[in-house]
Order: sequence, then C-alpha cells, then structure tokens
Amino acid sequence: MITVNGIRNALWCAIAFGIVACASAPMPTDKLAVAKTAVDRAEQAQAAQFAQVELTSARNKLAAAQAAADKHDADVAARMADQAEVDAQLAEYTARAKQQEQLVEQMDAGLRDLRHEAERNSSGAGAVTPQPQPQPQ
Repeated sequence: MITVNGIRNALWCAIAFGIVACASAPMPTDKLAVAKTAVDRAEQAQAAQFAQVELTSARNKLAAAQAAADKHDADVAARMADQAEVDAQLAEYTARAKQQEQLVEQMDAGLRDLRHEAERNSSGAGAVTPQPQPQPQ
C-alpha cells in the first residue's frame, strides 16, 4: 500500500535526482584567468612581433573559452582555456627566444666590427714609415 510518506519521500528523491542530474560542472573561472594571464604575458614579451601565429591562436582559443563559459559549457570552456594557456606560453617563449637570437646577432656584429677596427689599427701601427736619414756631406 502506498502511503503519503512514501509518496513524499519518492518526490523528494526525484527532485534531488533531478538537481544532481541537471547540475553541470562549475565554470572554470580559474582556468580562464590563468589563460588570460598567459596571453597578457605573451603580449608583454612582444609575441605580436615575434610569434604572431602562436599569439593569435592563443587569443582565439581564449575567446572560444570565454564564449563557452558564457553559454555555461564548462567542459569546452576548460578545454579551450587550457589550450589557450599552452599556446600563449609557446608564443611567449618563442618571442623571448627570437629576441635572444637578435641580441646574439647584434653582439656578434659588434664583435666583428671591433675585430676589424683592431686589425686596421694594428696593421697601421705595425708599418713604421722609415724616416729619411741625413746624407753625409
């Protein structure tokens, strides 16, 4: 026999099950913040100049992550935020590496110039022009 308490308990269980079933994963706000910080760091490292493709990819994935979060799709938002962070890190490290390469090239050019200058000075100083000797009369 069905009792009022049994119906009430069944109803509460159904409501609880419905809440649990409809509940989605929490929005990955921390992952979005980390990805945004990574993109900001890449921009500060001049990735727009030295790693434009990687930076563009990171920006696009961050925008996709934010759009997914706005649609309450936590799984896609988290995945895209993770990808945006990795792309931003790649952009930052690529930009820093290219800047270091430029610095090395500039230093090498400076050293070459110094060597040429030193060689020019030493060859000019080493060639002593003979002084005219007085002729005996």
